Amino acid sequence: MISKLLIPALASSLFLSGCSVTFGPMAQPRAVANGSAVLQLSSEVLAGGYRTQTAVTPYTASDIALLKLTLHKVDGQGVETAVNDAQGQPLALNVLQARLNDPVQFTKLNANTTYRIKAAAYLDTSGTQLISTADARSRIDIPIVQEDRPTLARIKVQLIDKSFDGQGSTTVDVSSGSLIPAGSESMSITLPGPV
Repeated sequence: MISKLLIPALASSLFLSGCSVTFGPMAQPRAVANGSAVLQLSSEVLAGGYRTQTAVTPYTASDIALLKLTLHKVDGQGVETAVNDAQGQPLALNVLQARLNDPVQFTKLNANTTYRIKAAAYLDTSGTQLISTADARSRIDIPIVQEDRPTLARIKVQLIDKSFDGQGSTTVDVSSGSLIPAGSESMSITLPGPV
């Protein structure tokens, strides 16, 4: 009896695994290239800066409105080139705050290729207020090998330090000094003699 139920279930899962289907708003974000390998990423956000006062807090993952992940190929000399989609546009994934902890996928990648994924965190959903670093702390190089299983990786996103401008004011009160004796003084009186 179990085998009668198991065979249709396996057949339907194999059918769906070959398709790139999006099931409503909760579907996993994915970007499609032109190869056959799959890369699945999860993000790890690192808070920026030190606190100078308890009222000033550094940027955290809750400040990110949009996380943009871009895909690049890296050759043997370390030169990177952007990977484009079928329309010739640079391949990128936009992840909103609500989906920040969900894994994302770049699919149809070429095997035996090193890819560089760059992360950019923004304070707004329009992607104009960058709050992450644009250096190696917010990117990862991943070699894709000839493998049937997806390559799993974690990309770190380093947030920038928050600027702090502390100011204060005070008044200066200068008190006048006084005269004090530095030692003992003596006075003598001489009377004039007879005239």
